[in-house]
Amino acid sequence: MLSKEKLRLSRPFNQNLVVGAMLFCLPGMYSAITGLGAGGGKPSSLEVANNVNAIIYIFLAFGSLVVGFVLHKLTPRICLIIGAVGYPFYIGGLWYYDRSGNSWLVYVSGVVSGISGAFLWTTGAYIEFCYPEEKHKAMYISIQWALRSVGATVGASIAFGSNFEATAAVGVSTGVYIAFILIQSAAILIAALLIVHPSKVVRDDGSHIAIFPKKSLVAELKGMAVAAVDPRYLILAIPMFCCEMALGLLSSVNSRAFNLRTRALNNLMFNVIQMFVPPLLTKVLDSKRIASRRQRGFLGIAITGTIACGGAAGLVGWVEKNGFDDSSAPRAWDWTDHTIWVPMLIIYWCFGTTYAGYQMVTEYTLSSTTNDPDKLSKVAGLFKFYSSLGMFLSFILGGQGVVFRGQSTLQLILYFLGSIAIVYILWRKILETNYFTESNVIVPHDVEEKMRVEGKIDDEVLRSEEEKERLAAAQAQSKAAAGGKGVDVEGVREVS
Repeated sequence: MLSKEKLRLSRPFNQNLVVGAMLFCLPGMYSAITGLGAGGGKPSSLEVANNVNAIIYIFLAFGSLVVGFVLHKLTPRICLIIGAVGYPFYIGGLWYYDRSGNSWLVYVSGVVSGISGAFLWTTGAYIEFCYPEEKHKAMYISIQWALRSVGATVGASIAFGSNFEATAAVGVSTGVYIAFILIQSAAILIAALLIVHPSKVVRDDGSHIAIFPKKSLVAELKGMAVAAVDPRYLILAIPMFCCEMALGLLSSVNSRAFNLRTRALNNLMFNVIQMFVPPLLTKVLDSKRIASRRQRGFLGIAITGTIACGGAAGLVGWVEKNGFDDSSAPRAWDWTDHTIWVPMLIIYWCFGTTYAGYQMVTEYTLSSTTNDPDKLSKVAGLFKFYSSLGMFLSFILGGQGVVFRGQSTLQLILYFLGSIAIVYILWRKILETNYFTESNVIVPHDVEEKMRVEGKIDDEVLRSEEEKERLAAAQAQSKAAAGGKGVDVEGVREVS
């Protein structure tokens, strides 16, 4: 039986779980409708769907940079509420377009959901980067990914079940759209009721995660600029850029190659595999048997990088073998066409593994560069900026009719270069631990004790940690007394 301590909202694990529940409702359903291709509509809707998705991701990209430096001012709760609003509006726009043929609302909803998504994704990445102890970094990333994938699988199952007999190239039913909108709307309440201020987040050992100095927006903006030109993040721009591109390319191929029920099944398989990849990858990246954080990262990128390159190369071969490309007329192939569909199913599993696994290793590497919440808010913004630019390019290429062979080849090259970039950063720029190197971060008690026993820290360091915990506790009490409105404690200042 779970104790009250395990159920308290202020636990880092539970806050991450709440964000995972939101991802179940929001991008989970979004991925399900996007994975059907053409926004769930007819093959003729592909151009509009690609253009709208491009709009979403360009606004999401630049919006993420803004969220990166306003997150602490607005607080994660407000950011997540804003982040939840745009998704049901987007599904409603797709529904209206599929039924009326008028595209204006879906374009407007693309702008709204792009801005909204920037708040959701940047804040979610911030929480999964910032709240865990170093030994649990991969687990927190995995939880968000797994719950999002469960949501996408549920959504894909709804679409598959309602379209099982749909062998023609048509759009999805009204019931599917309504179900998705209702599920997504629930996320607004989840954010409003269950997210707490970061200063109130307390580990199981009683320690806070950090102190949160009061900073002006100008200082926050300068911090974002510093992070943007940091060589580590410039090098990691390549894997950040390409880590989500699998979804854009596959949705275009799916919409033109298969009938609706096969599209729905492909989409289901793409999402099912993602439920299992993150937990399995966590056993590598958080493994206690592999002491070195670098070595765990090397093994993770070796596995996911190989699968990513293999999937992209396989798609090039599939397109060539079947004489199928973007300029081809929609084929409406069915899963009964085994020689065509079975190879694509394997490719779908590879790309699903890549979409979750390659991205997870990228996030793990980013989160290993620092434990400082102030810096990690900027890192989260940069991550969503680059990954959204990659998706923007993917949908632009699809919308402009660039041949699938060319798109697949580009992704193959990017996955390869991105893998090299991650290996380099792990090798040259990642420390085995960042604890005791960052003045605002509070070190977990078990790490303190281990380092003390090993003689790696002295009493002065321990006293410094006690003082930081005192300041963090006072800050949390002040915010609670002020109703969480952001009042800062006297003496809590920026530490350079």
